Amino acid sequence: MGTPLGQRRVLLLEFNEITRTIIDPMLSRGKLPTFARLFSEGAVAAPLSVDAPPNLDPWVTWVTLHTGVDCSVHGATVLEQDVATIRAKRTWDYAVEAGKTIGVFGSISAHPPRPVPGFMVPGPFAPSNDTYPRYLAPVQLLNRKYTQIHHKNSGGDGPFDMARQALSLLSLGLSPVTAARISFELAREKTRPGQKWRRISLQPLINLDFFRMLYRRYRPDYATWHTNHAAHYMHHYWRAFDDTGFLAPATPEEKKDYGGAVELGYEICDELLARFLDLVDDDTVIVLATSMGQKPYVAELFPEGRIVLRFRDVHGLLAILAARGVTEVVPTMVPQYNVRIPDAAERARVGGLLRRARAVHATYPGVFTVVETGDVLTVTPAGLAKKRDDIRYFLDGAPNAKKDGYTLDELFVADAPTPKQGMHDPTGLLVLHGKGIRRGVEIKGTSNLDIAPTLLTLLGTPVPATMKGRVLDEAWRQ
Repeated sequence: MGTPLGQRRVLLLEFNEITRTIIDPMLSRGKLPTFARLFSEGAVAAPLSVDAPPNLDPWVTWVTLHTGVDCSVHGATVLEQDVATIRAKRTWDYAVEAGKTIGVFGSISAHPPRPVPGFMVPGPFAPSNDTYPRYLAPVQLLNRKYTQIHHKNSGGDGPFDMARQALSLLSLGLSPVTAARISFELAREKTRPGQKWRRISLQPLINLDFFRMLYRRYRPDYATWHTNHAAHYMHHYWRAFDDTGFLAPATPEEKKDYGGAVELGYEICDELLARFLDLVDDDTVIVLATSMGQKPYVAELFPEGRIVLRFRDVHGLLAILAARGVTEVVPTMVPQYNVRIPDAAERARVGGLLRRARAVHATYPGVFTVVETGDVLTVTPAGLAKKRDDIRYFLDGAPNAKKDGYTLDELFVADAPTPKQGMHDPTGLLVLHGKGIRRGVEIKGTSNLDIAPTLLTLLGTPVPATMKGRVLDEAWRQ
């Protein structure tokens, strides 16, 4: 379908899982002025994810958004799975085939990067520091390192080491203002160590600096930029922000320590939006999108929230299983790991042992969930409703397992400051803003399948017949 806008540049801002459930109350209190501007000047929709549980996860729904087909077609099931197992092209693939220049920064399933007319920096859960061009590898190294530190899969640097590293990145676009902000936050931690969660809000600010330099250098026809910081805050601290939707109230200590986290995450989103608006020209349409949303985590099995368990030593667990031929062990979204075992028989043996593991006196008897995709096992520890000293885990049939089982502390670490507080919700957010976009339009009846054909149409790129979503031309059609 044609567009009276003509061929446009498009900047897709992927603000993972943000929701109007939080935005609207903040707007009513006079906060988030840039969101208010976008909603009044742009076209707004609430697309529903076509991927339902157990596939309502960002590593599935973002691939759906970019391919324009659902997970039964594209085949994505785990975070940063081997691209060879994804059976559909992404929006940036179609753009390149149409002769467009592109810039991809942080989008899920952009690994491995490949030579393109522009740049590709995969997401922070990618299994390597590879980028295109290669000179951007320090950016990816920083993102992967500090994402793993946030999730305690890697050791952290001290404040002075972090400050020195920030200074070394000035040549790649880190601004002196952001470097000073990093120093201020690190100094704040010395007097308020309970607020280390604020560090996570620095990562998108740093990445915007890098992206801004790249965007100005390459001027891509189509660019994407992803941030997960607000989703992280909601998953961990929503109840401290507002406990009205939960089965159990937040404690006074929880509210004191973490009550400001969710609002800070959205205030950073608002700041980012303002800076992106300043970055683009009149020939560019900004598309703010999520692939789904979030809502308060409520489960009768976990009335006070689910206690998240991390692996104490995933390599030690694999040794208990006597796993052979493991070629890669990569941490992804906390507390998951991707374990690559190319030999199918050995992969089946290890996966079977993990699935048969059992827990006594835990919330439920299963110990791990295991998803097999290609030659990778994605392994996730089950959570708990309550910590108990008498919980024991048994790895029946594992060659090196102890017959009397293991205590919780031998296999896992339960050190998350709060239980799980946000869960995925199918309702997403979409805003189109720019010259030629109708002001204040609300588009009804949308899904995340509609976003890819709309992006391609704005770019003047043909929409493939495989995409079953519709072009949301109400955003510009008079």
